[in-house]
Amino acid sequence: MPHQRFPKIEIISIAPHEIKFILSETDVSMANTIRRIMIAEVPTLAIDLADFHENTTVLNDEYIAHRLGLIPIRYQAPDSLRGGDCHPTFLPNRECTCQERCPRCSVEFDLDVDFDRENVTRTESERVLPLTITSTYLRSNNECV
Repeated sequence: MPHQRFPKIEIISIAPHEIKFILSETDVSMANTIRRIMIAEVPTLAIDLADFHENTTVLNDEYIAHRLGLIPIRYQAPDSLRGGDCHPTFLPNRECTCQERCPRCSVEFDLDVDFDRENVTRTESERVLPLTITSTYLRSNNECV
């Protein structure tokens, strides 16, 4: 493959939150490098701190906290019908001037699920099965998240 270090990039379109381009005349490692840079530079929201008040499951707190951190969190501006850029609204926690957490650098989620309370709403055949908890059970203190 000629010119591995000098790839060609043809820009198809540019929008405020999107760019379409064709990367050619290079190898997979260059494409992967560009992909990793794009992922690292896009501001994202993620759960990075989990406080447990009562965990009565067989799963330990660290496992649940890790799984919560893998949930994609979507920001939707109040004046938008689709997801948007969270960067103007939120600061990275390290850049915020607050002492602990504030609405400018954090969002709090509440997850309160009781098997006995939820099991009543299930059909008779489902009641013997384990209860599956999804991200729809998470309640945010920010209406945009």
